[in-house]
Amino acid sequence: MKAIFTAITLLIAVWALPTVAASPVWTVQAGSSVGFTALQAGAPVSGVFEVFDADIRFDSDDPAASTARVTIDIASVNSQSSDRDSTIRSSFLFDVATWPTAVFEATTFESGASAGQYVAVGTLTMRDVTQAVSMPFQLSFEGDSAHAEGALEILRLDYGVGQGMWTDTSVVANEVTITIDIQATR
Repeated sequence: MKAIFTAITLLIAVWALPTVAASPVWTVQAGSSVGFTALQAGAPVSGVFEVFDADIRFDSDDPAASTARVTIDIASVNSQSSDRDSTIRSSFLFDVATWPTAVFEATTFESGASAGQYVAVGTLTMRDVTQAVSMPFQLSFEGDSAHAEGALEILRLDYGVGQGMWTDTSVVANEVTITIDIQATR
């Protein structure tokens, strides 16, 4: 009898716990992009990663409780040059045979200085190197749709993206800007 009373008391206690509302889940829509811009021989070169997966849980009323995880398929790079894309995939840069993905994981978001401005705070992992990053972005809503645009500058050599002759920053600059242009619905 005591065991039944204990079980009932435990169930009542669990039911009485306050529930925490989860942040809304957002689904990335076609036409969204994760891209980059770098200088190659002093000229800007841009490209996109055509395949990426995003798990976004964002609540503009509670950005600190929001999270995002974006997994980028590095082999899907498209810089409008098959030779350059082959080099990007090679062991000299990303080494997709060993490290096929890059992962951006935002563990929290902060509100920015003005309406619609936010900062995704978390980590970026490439070539098995993880660095803390903060990506500022602009976010606008229209009903159940959202549009986010942002940019983050990184140093590619901090992630080991550049081996052998590719450590020479006169060929490809160390600074690379990662860009997002995301359309999503909840």
